[in-house]
Amino acid sequence: MALFLIGYTIIALVLFLVVFIIGVSRGWFFKGNAKIKAIFANPLLLYSLRRIGSAFISVMLAITCTYLLIRAQSTDSICKAAIANWIKMPEDVFALRCTTIKEELGLTGSAIGQVFTYFYRILPFPKTLCSTETNALTDALGNITYTVTARNCRNFIMDLGKIYFINGFKNAYVIDVIFVNKMPHSFRIGMIAVIVELAIGYPAGVMMAKRKDGIFDKIGKAYIITIDAIPGIAYYYIWMTIFMLIGLPITYADGEFLTYLAPALTMGFTGMAGIALWVRRFMLDEFNSDYVKFARAKGLSENRIMFTHVLRNALVPLVRSIPSSILYALLGSFYIEKIYSIPGLGGLLVTANSANDFYALQGIVVVSALISIVSYLLGDIVTAMVDPRVSLSGK
Repeated sequence: MALFLIGYTIIALVLFLVVFIIGVSRGWFFKGNAKIKAIFANPLLLYSLRRIGSAFISVMLAITCTYLLIRAQSTDSICKAAIANWIKMPEDVFALRCTTIKEELGLTGSAIGQVFTYFYRILPFPKTLCSTETNALTDALGNITYTVTARNCRNFIMDLGKIYFINGFKNAYVIDVIFVNKMPHSFRIGMIAVIVELAIGYPAGVMMAKRKDGIFDKIGKAYIITIDAIPGIAYYYIWMTIFMLIGLPITYADGEFLTYLAPALTMGFTGMAGIALWVRRFMLDEFNSDYVKFARAKGLSENRIMFTHVLRNALVPLVRSIPSSILYALLGSFYIEKIYSIPGLGGLLVTANSANDFYALQGIVVVSALISIVSYLLGDIVTAMVDPRVSLSGK
């Protein structure tokens, strides 16, 4: 009964959110009420509500599909993978332990009920969840003597489950592994890479636009084309070889800053190409705009036009890219982490997939979806706030 109440509550919340967003966008709720109409008349607020609503639905669909797809396999094989020395266990002990594992993994009951249970666990509100552990004890000859059952409880805001099949993290909580053990490494390298790509990519794009078809512009375009033409993994190994030849450490070590530079610079030099290309195109459009032509007709110098008018408007792509770049730095890159031996989040995703660890996969999907959606939303809202040419009032 409690499970169905949870499921109905989730469905009701989703339907209410959808109806509320549609109603606000179409003005159903404030017809004849000037105060409410004034609150929701802001086009930026309406745009944000629509984006938040569609993002919420997208996250729910992604979680539901992932949850059902990765559980489409035999539950007995899951128990055998999770239980050490299961061959030596009596059938009743194995069945007891297997039942406990299925309950903790949410593999009991109907598929819809399992999804509802998982949504209850990841909804962000305080909750206390308990798990039961049954261990088979053996004597000196390796014979099973008896079992001990321990009940562990913990307070959660959001519970992403426990890891069962990844060596080194078995029985650890997914939320701890992601945010404590893995994400800090990815974020440390990612933030240095963001600083590098913005500090080099943006000025490079400005110089390429200012000296269009000059030697610097040709070198920049050749570099961008080269990055697009070479496979990413090969490009990463090229930079690793360069860093190794100049004596920079290429093996990551926690707490040693020099070991951060090679992977961060590899990511930064890759990302700066896209930023430089984007800024170059944006500034060339600005150079051909009417207000620049009018400024030239007034007799303003090229430097004044450049730094007073064009460069200020060209800050828009930079401002827009900062939120998404910072948030995406949390996720890491599998290839970079693999090449430089970084124990980050990107490698955890591949390991969880190969080990068929349900909660680890789902936890990464939830975190990645939330970060992606929030980064895009923040980028669009920041663009609408800083760029007066963006209008959200149209239908």
